[in-house]
Amino acid sequence: MSWNQLTLDVPDDLKDAVIGQLSDDGVAGVWEIPVPELGVTRLILYFEPRSNIEKLEKQVRTVFDRSYRKVPIISRAVVEECDWTEEWKKSYRSFPIGDDFFVIPSWEECRVPHDRLPIRIDPGQAFGTGTHETTQLTVEALERWIEPDQVVLDVGTGSGILAIVSRLLGAKEVIACDIDPIAVQVAHANIERNAEDEVWTFSGSVDAVKSESVRLILGNLTADLIMDLFEEFNRVLQPHGIAIFSGILQEQREEICEVIDRFGFTIHEELTRGEWLALIAEKHVA
Repeated sequence: MSWNQLTLDVPDDLKDAVIGQLSDDGVAGVWEIPVPELGVTRLILYFEPRSNIEKLEKQVRTVFDRSYRKVPIISRAVVEECDWTEEWKKSYRSFPIGDDFFVIPSWEECRVPHDRLPIRIDPGQAFGTGTHETTQLTVEALERWIEPDQVVLDVGTGSGILAIVSRLLGAKEVIACDIDPIAVQVAHANIERNAEDEVWTFSGSVDAVKSESVRLILGNLTADLIMDLFEEFNRVLQPHGIAIFSGILQEQREEICEVIDRFGFTIHEELTRGEWLALIAEKHVA
């Protein structure tokens, strides 16, 4: 089977907008490849053979026109079916994350910088390679806010990378959950590679966790999902516990801050990268 391929270099602040614009047009796969130019990512997008390439290019141009940005060169190609997993692995390389860690694909051997801890990850079909800004912001927030002997809940754990970071930073116990059973399997395998004990996974969500049982919550999700789950976050978090929320677009800040304030949380810190925002909030006693 052959696939239509579109390739273009996109400013990082428009990357998600381009992918989102094409999501209704049957994009079958997306590769994100770093390029030498700062703040730019190369997107390689794949579509079925019967897809309307002219329409797809027009959709891309719409994103740039709305933002009053110059439309990049869009390259077309037809490529044959191959082992996409093996091809993707070629573009996923070791890299530093936060101040303390060095992510290494599970299939790669490399030298770890002496001042960093290795995390060996095979994302499989789960979110969380560590390359996305939302994951990076959460790791940086964890390095600032985690304390020894905390019980941490990682909601929507994906590959398990944030649960692993939490344990390596000294969390007493980490509970990692995801509603996707495949993600839970991936997370469990990654945790076994990196964290020896006291990290638990289950298939489900925060509603299955005991009230006031955790001291720190990680919610690297979406703004809508965070707001939908906030009552449950409030329930399971101990008084004066900390919540780290990521996956929030900066344009959604006001809306989510209203929800945080309504539940009596105080925002202590905001971290930004590109169009993304992470919030660190404390639960107060009613």
